Amino acid sequence: MLHIDSLLLEAFYEENKDFFINARVQKIQQPTRREVILQMRNNGESKKLYININPSFHHLCFMNKENEAKRNIQIPKQPPMFCMLLRKHMEGARILKINKPEFERIIELTFENYNEIGDRIEECLSIELMGKHSNIVLYNTDNNIILGCAHNIGEEKSKERELAGGLPYIYPPKQNKKNLLQTRFSNFKSAVLKSDDSLKKAVADKYFSLSQITVQEICDAKNIDSNQTANSLSEQNLQILFVELHEFLENKNRLYSVDKDYSKYSCINNLGNEYDNINNLIDDYFALNIEKNLVSNLKTNLKAKINKELKKQTNTFNNQQKQIDKKEKAQMYMTKGNLLTANSYAVSAGQKSVTLTDYETNTPVEIQLDETLSVIDNAKRYFALYNKTKKAYQVAQEMSEQTKEEIDYLNQLLFDIDICDNFEELKEIAQEFEPPQKIDKKKKEENIKLTKEEIDGFTVYIGKNNKQNDYLYSKISSGDDVWFHVLNTPGSHVIAKTGSSSQQLKDETVLKIAKLAKQYSTAKNSTKAAVVYTLRKYIKRPNNTKSGFVVYKNETEIVVD
Repeated sequence: MLHIDSLLLEAFYEENKDFFINARVQKIQQPTRREVILQMRNNGESKKLYININPSFHHLCFMNKENEAKRNIQIPKQPPMFCMLLRKHMEGARILKINKPEFERIIELTFENYNEIGDRIEECLSIELMGKHSNIVLYNTDNNIILGCAHNIGEEKSKERELAGGLPYIYPPKQNKKNLLQTRFSNFKSAVLKSDDSLKKAVADKYFSLSQITVQEICDAKNIDSNQTANSLSEQNLQILFVELHEFLENKNRLYSVDKDYSKYSCINNLGNEYDNINNLIDDYFALNIEKNLVSNLKTNLKAKINKELKKQTNTFNNQQKQIDKKEKAQMYMTKGNLLTANSYAVSAGQKSVTLTDYETNTPVEIQLDETLSVIDNAKRYFALYNKTKKAYQVAQEMSEQTKEEIDYLNQLLFDIDICDNFEELKEIAQEFEPPQKIDKKKKEENIKLTKEEIDGFTVYIGKNNKQNDYLYSKISSGDDVWFHVLNTPGSHVIAKTGSSSQQLKDETVLKIAKLAKQYSTAKNSTKAAVVYTLRKYIKRPNNTKSGFVVYKNETEIVVD
């Protein structure tokens, strides 16, 4: 996990200080309580400074458009009070200087502006990136009085440092650490050997700018066990470690990299994705991980709602099946009514029951009677029960088909959620399940981005949710394109664009696309799966059906592994 430490913040400061100085603050926005965006312009270039003080994602960077979308930034119609305060004091202001206090995770922007009567004033925006203690503080540089904070810190939360409007601004308490570059080896040796902690913890706790991960990486490079007790380190390894730590801290041209899925970060080893621009590293890393978090949270929320509805529909379906199962019972009512009518002479008044032979099956049938009714009235009672039960199971049969469609639809949604790793696509599923009251249809279609692959010269589109499937069906495909889908299993609609009927898919191409359809279905981990394919012109979407539902004909079935 990438943490904004003093070293990384120092690198960001050195890289961007020239842009900050004399930059003009054009616009200020506050999407949430923990996010602030400052739009700045300098030397003909505009940039958005994104500040996030969420304890899990605290960082700042100049944000690009693609990463802005990943963060799912939504600007409220009514700006928060802190945003209005920043606009009052900072919009139109010129940044005079930027400062990064030594060993602190703080960036200070000092700017000049003019008050209502035209007097020049200097104020400072202090951006504190310190985990759960992260904050944004605006204060007057003449008297150090705080004008406002992103969130106030009262005495009940911190006795050492209160933050609120009207209070003096003071730096966080100094850490009980030392600068290794100003430390002699003898002092380093003494400090390390006195500790009972692991080596990496002992060094990170005693010296600035060194995290446990950094110490561990440096130790690993020299085959030193960073997990060993600090006081057990040999003299030789102490000297090696001291030299390596010095070289690392003195090196201003560090390597910054992340691994393939942006879950690990290193400023020592190359993990695969190397960056020579610190801002881009911070922007890409946090945008991707914020999106992952958004996707994970929305997936959990959606699945809970869909599973709740699925349970409800499954219970309804089971109850409907019980009604359908009464078909035989209804037939028995009819049989009893017919037997009583045909054998009325054999039944005496006042009988509670009678056993008559059903000559169609040649079996005896015991019939319960209402002794207060005549034989014919008892027969009528059974005919009435027959009609009532028959109607109930017929309605249940019709309704169960609709319920089954709803269950299939909900299972399809769950599949779509599972394969989705993009927040925008996930929002499409959320809007389908819980549609907003008003949707701009043109805007909806413009925002649809389809996954596609090239297979043997053919462009193959994959609909990863019902909205995309409908868009594929109605807007992208034409009659001679070929449609693929796994048989009787939730999965993506896959369309191969053929261009014209003269372009036929070869058998090996069909097999490749069928395997792709299997991959984008709940059968992806099955040994084998049946896939059907047919021309797009043989696909129809019936009226009044769920999104993504189609019927087809003239299909060919192929089994793929």
